[in-house]
Amino acid sequence: MKYNNLNPTGSPNPGGNNKLRLALIALLCAGLVFSCAQVRKVTYPSDYVYLDRKQLRSKMALLSFYMRQLDEVMLDDSIVGSDQQQRILDLLNKTYNVTAELGGGITTNHLVIDEHIDQFKIDVTSAIRDARADPPNYFALGRLTGSCVGCHQYRD
Repeated sequence: MKYNNLNPTGSPNPGGNNKLRLALIALLCAGLVFSCAQVRKVTYPSDYVYLDRKQLRSKMALLSFYMRQLDEVMLDDSIVGSDQQQRILDLLNKTYNVTAELGGGITTNHLVIDEHIDQFKIDVTSAIRDARADPPNYFALGRLTGSCVGCHQYRD
């Protein structure tokens, strides 16, 4: 007696069908995720920015990293003068660029960002302007951390 695709009871072996079902389910799920992303693109207005959770977390982590680096530069007594000023300006410009990617003047799917991002951009721009001055003034730079705390006081 041959057992080609038969189990010991003589009925067809369902193992092959399980693999096919699993592959079809995986393909269906992938198609569903892709189609949801496509639907999102056409259902929101063109001036609407959809920030997914992963994108938002990475940008906020990057902003936090830049804030910590700015604090370190300010506390490092070995970096003074124009080197310190240039490092601060580089970090502030990076901060502004990430902030610009989060929106401002447009609507996103994050109401808290929509409420506060424009003010944060103003604070960053002010810090850049003051850091470029001769002599540089870092008071506005110190206020940036306060801007972060003001928005995140309810988020932690």
